[in-house]
Amino acid sequence: MNYTYSALELEIKELYGQLQIYDMQPLNIEKAAKQFDISLIYKPIESKAFSIRNRRAIFIDERKDPLRQREDFCHEFCHILKHTGTQNNTHYLFKQMQENQANAFMYHFAVPSFILNNINLPNTIYEAVPFISNNFGVSYEFSHHRLEMFYRNLITYPNHNYWIKNKASMEYAPY
Repeated sequence: MNYTYSALELEIKELYGQLQIYDMQPLNIEKAAKQFDISLIYKPIESKAFSIRNRRAIFIDERKDPLRQREDFCHEFCHILKHTGTQNNTHYLFKQMQENQANAFMYHFAVPSFILNNINLPNTIYEAVPFISNNFGVSYEFSHHRLEMFYRNLITYPNHNYWIKNKASMEYAPY
């Protein structure tokens, strides 16, 4: 199936190439931080990113489980790569735009489309959610949302009839 990647998905694929990750596996956030010269600091505070005078740091909330820490890292990594300055004195709409960008980046970076396109996903959402969660190291809620995003994009793609015919439907299994 031909899949047209968005600019964000192409950017993620390039970042994964820099990390030399080409298959399904949980993102190693320590390795990613080191590769991009970012200090990774675990503290009992809300996760956040800082970039001051060519020094970049991501603070990860050590009170969270490793799955949610990985999710937070992906969100904060976007702020490091794409945003400058602080959000403290910015207009709330600008801050919201940056947060929306970071959230979109987070989902795509933790579970990249180019990898999803190359694996055989289980046929039901009840099987696919734990499959993605276990293989990419993200929470069930995160996995569910990311799968919805991925399939929504496939369905809106003009060639979606091919996908519907050749992939089993992502219907919810009956109880």
